[in-house]
Amino acid sequence: MTTFDAEEFYAAWSAGDLATVVGRLHPDVDWPEPWTGGRVLGRAAVADHLARQARDVRFAVVPERVVPVDDGVAVTVHQVVRDADGDLLSDTRVLHGLTLDEGLLRRLDVGEPPP
Repeated sequence: MTTFDAEEFYAAWSAGDLATVVGRLHPDVDWPEPWTGGRVLGRAAVADHLARQARDVRFAVVPERVVPVDDGVAVTVHQVVRDADGDLLSDTRVLHGLTLDEGLLRRLDVGEPPP
């Protein structure tokens, strides 16, 4: 079984290294789509979603705390989002619930971080 490296995953995401990010996804990944409130299903669909999103916004996602949970990890993330011109859209902390399957990210859920 492959181990999921949260530091590597978030570093790749922040760097815009979509090949590495997508390579850490389960073929049947379930990913949030924040603009519509829906979900994106499957590795190819998430890759397309991330590529389209990267044209409009830049994410800097830095894990501050990674806690193992039954089916994955809970990651408190410092998330800075900028538009394509570099203007700040948000600077916040969020909680990412990562469900893992055989060392690959099966589902990502976003919520409020613990106090």
